[in-house]
Amino acid sequence: MIRWAILLLTGFAASACSSENARAYFAQEALQERDAAKLRLTRTEEDKFIVLRDTRHCGGGGEYRLRKGAVVPLAITAPHAFHDRGTGELALRVFAHSRAAVAAQNTVARDGSDGCEALDVARESEHLFTQFALGFSDRFPDGLIVQLHGFDGAKRSTSRAEEAAAIVSNGSPSPGPDTLDLADCLSRALAPRAVLLYPAEANELGGEGNAQGKALREAGGARFAHIELSADLREAMLSDETLLETFVACLEDTAA
Repeated sequence: MIRWAILLLTGFAASACSSENARAYFAQEALQERDAAKLRLTRTEEDKFIVLRDTRHCGGGGEYRLRKGAVVPLAITAPHAFHDRGTGELALRVFAHSRAAVAAQNTVARDGSDGCEALDVARESEHLFTQFALGFSDRFPDGLIVQLHGFDGAKRSTSRAEEAAAIVSNGSPSPGPDTLDLADCLSRALAPRAVLLYPAEANELGGEGNAQGKALREAGGARFAHIELSADLREAMLSDETLLETFVACLEDTAA
């Protein structure tokens, strides 16, 4: 309760409107030139995208990009864009090289390293980041929401996880067929790098506490993919466009 009061006072709360209205905004209204001020977001238009961003100082509402025109029912998100080095830039690159419908990332650091109040949107069930995920699911009930995370191999508890390039899960201990297909596709695309499936091949970094994954499972609808990426793989995909495009192809194939 105290933490939520702090969020309200510092402007990190999900929005000035209800969660239901925020969810509906992302599902239906955002593409219809509706004012985003009720969500405390600033709306700008680019040629191919609509950008909604919390531009306030230490505004933790996040940034959301919506593609105009024909899309694949795919969301590319990075909830720890600052803490998980390179994931914010990588999410934008993946979005730009794909036909993904939407993208999102946080706007303040999860650990307070930017001088703002620490906020981990991946743990906040009432945050706009979660309402964005649910709104996407309402719009694309068969779609795929991908979260990109980064890990430090030196901090892993097993040698297999330490040496992995990626760990794939759906945020639960029971991966579905689509999670298996995505892990298989990434294994082929990123070979000889090791891509592990949680929990069968790696018993850590499965994202079971992820607020967006939990909300999506409870609501039904869009699928959720939690992808942990090693530092080496993040750097490789940011510098190697061919490698990035093979990664994108797996995400689009799974979403289709």
